[in-house]
Amino acid sequence: MQTGGPRQSCALQSGLFETTFKRIFEHEALHEPLKVARQHRIQQAKRNMGKPFLPADGTKKTCGSGSYYGTLSGPIKAVSAHAIPKKALSSPGRNIYTSPPKKGSGYSYPNVTLSKVELYASDRYDRAKELLQRETAINRSKFKNGPFKINLHPKDYFNDNPYFSNKPLPPAQKPLPATKQFSVPFKPPSPTKQIGGMKAGTFDIYPSHSTDPYTPHRPKQTNQRPRTFWPTPGPKTSPIKSIITINVN
Repeated sequence: MQTGGPRQSCALQSGLFETTFKRIFEHEALHEPLKVARQHRIQQAKRNMGKPFLPADGTKKTCGSGSYYGTLSGPIKAVSAHAIPKKALSSPGRNIYTSPPKKGSGYSYPNVTLSKVELYASDRYDRAKELLQRETAINRSKFKNGPFKINLHPKDYFNDNPYFSNKPLPPAQKPLPATKQFSVPFKPPSPTKQIGGMKAGTFDIYPSHSTDPYTPHRPKQTNQRPRTFWPTPGPKTSPIKSIITINVN
């Protein structure tokens, strides 16, 4: 006979036939790939003997004489040490060889058809070149001023050629007039006079000699402690010449 009152759930095995709780499935039904990967990573990390391997830094960019790293406009073509490319020499070709006209066969005869045979008209060799030069001269004579130029197009930070200047050159310096050179060097008339222990003819009296006390030097101490060694400082920065100066010199 059970007593009344509310019943409460209990996690003990006292009301069951078995002393321990047994699972219904033999293996775990829920599979978490993140949990499995994390456990595998933890196991592999335990096998490390020391600190993790860190690769060395990459190569540093050079900076100094002969390098354009850190400049505004990069390399300048006008001061480049490379040779200027030149056009390859083209062969003018050999002369034109002509052959006499071939003799006609027995199937064709001149002045038989409706049209007559065209006569040969001589032509100068450079006639096309002369006509082109004549047309070019006529075209240039019609120009009133030079080509129109506008100053609103974008420009670089610096000019391509640092030696170019729109200012006119200063006039050439005239050579200096020739100076007269004396054959005999200048020589004073007599050496300077030295005072002979007196000052005759001066405004002030000769000052009296002031006796100074004799102070002997202190002897060096034999038991003096050696000085502390100070190492020389490290390497110092040196001035770097400009790339333009190196190429000019």
